[in-house]
Amino acid sequence: MKQEIGSDGREWCILSKNEIQIGFLAQCIERLAESTGENYIDIFDRLDNANLTEGFILKHYESLHSQSIETVIDDILTALHNRKK
Repeated sequence: MKQEIGSDGREWCILSKNEIQIGFLAQCIERLAESTGENYIDIFDRLDNANLTEGFILKHYESLHSQSIETVIDDILTALHNRKK
């Protein structure tokens, strides 16, 4: 994260692409936890063990982040279900 001061004197935080992607991953995990009623850490562990954190969410960030969060959550749940088979 980089901080800059704008011409109006206000401070701005500039996030790197990686920081933005990690924030998106965190949002996905939080929404999955809410929708399934599971613990945030348990959801993270399940996704990570199924290689869905880096292998799906971060890998396909460019296409996923432009969709509604509901669609993204549905896609992740489908991928998680398919990886269990």
